[in-house]
Amino acid sequence: MRSQVYLVPSIAINRFVAGVKRIKAQPELFLLGMGDEDFRRDPLNERWYNVRSPSLSWGDVPSSVAPYVPSPLEVVRKMLKLAEAGEDDVVYDLGCGDGRILFTAVEEFGVKRAVGLDLNAGLCDGVRAKVEAKGLEGSIEVVNGNFFLADLSQATLVTLYLTTSGNSKLRPKLEEELGAGARVVSHDFPIHRWDPDIAGPQDHYTLGSHKIYLYGIPEAYTKEKEPQRTSEEASRWKRIRRIFLGLERERSTE
Repeated sequence: MRSQVYLVPSIAINRFVAGVKRIKAQPELFLLGMGDEDFRRDPLNERWYNVRSPSLSWGDVPSSVAPYVPSPLEVVRKMLKLAEAGEDDVVYDLGCGDGRILFTAVEEFGVKRAVGLDLNAGLCDGVRAKVEAKGLEGSIEVVNGNFFLADLSQATLVTLYLTTSGNSKLRPKLEEELGAGARVVSHDFPIHRWDPDIAGPQDHYTLGSHKIYLYGIPEAYTKEKEPQRTSEEASRWKRIRRIFLGLERERSTE
């Protein structure tokens, strides 16, 4: 029996090792994936903590559901453009990283407000410092916490760059909390069981090698799907239809 060798990118190994070291150093940070108990007690974060029991209807509360990999700025702009971000929007970036979506949404698309949530305290501190330096405290807010425990009901536009499994875990929460007319736009990874807002045979938009998935609420999960047939199935049904039509004609001439 031949053994198989799988090559793992060094960046993935480095992230895994760093994550293990962090868990060993501060395991309590990963019990709820939202930082220590001070997060709940901090009045600045209190309104972001979802007061419902952590035993949520969509399953256990995950911690990190994706590594930190920033979306290229041209992809960020395309995501916001496809979602038609504008002055009436409140953008929530789930896993905001260095805040590039927040700043682009406010400075280039003129959205009313942008809120970013991220588990990485260092990244959040960096974004807050940049917000202060730009004088955007009234337009951009950054929360160091778990977005699975946040109230997303105020969002009119949600941006994601997670993973397919991360999107699947998040899907029930989005369905439960987002209001009609909200949009969800995801970089590279689809939301399974949702129908994208796009015309044509593809389920995504493209920008170079990047894929962008756009969804409308609630149409993404409420509209009826039309059965999709392969060309072979369509040909088979045409033959069956011709046979039945031929039988009908024979009967009519008898």
